[in-house]
Amino acid sequence: MTDLNLLDWFALFNTQVVKLHAELHKNIRPDDNIQARVEIKLTPAQLPDSGELTRFQVGVRLLCEGTMQSDPDSPAFTIECVLNAGYQQISGEAIGFEEFSSYHTSLTRQLYPLIHQQLVPLLSQLGLPQVRLPQDIVHTKAGTTPQQVH
Repeated sequence: MTDLNLLDWFALFNTQVVKLHAELHKNIRPDDNIQARVEIKLTPAQLPDSGELTRFQVGVRLLCEGTMQSDPDSPAFTIECVLNAGYQQISGEAIGFEEFSSYHTSLTRQLYPLIHQQLVPLLSQLGLPQVRLPQDIVHTKAGTTPQQVH
């Protein structure tokens, strides 16, 4: 198969946030100009065979690091969110782990909004209203997706 979109074959059956960590490294005022870099990495894992339809897990790690325009060489804040997402095949011939692993980045556009829901309130609680995360994120075949945001 070429450019398989796993969302056509698999349904999300569970998610679990396993780590959510935020840290302010500097005193940031609401009018400070902040540049933020978002990187998301997906790591597929095979689940034990349940005798049912094919199931896999995807570990998602999002790292958001912000820098101030006045000091772009050191982080002003960092946020890390780690999430596990379970997928079950819902159609087509059974897909093996190797093939799932080859195309797992096609799940990025579904998984990013789940993490976005965690991060937006956290940014507000940290007093960072000027940081706006993208609503959607594009993926790369390598499995990591850096995005610059203001």
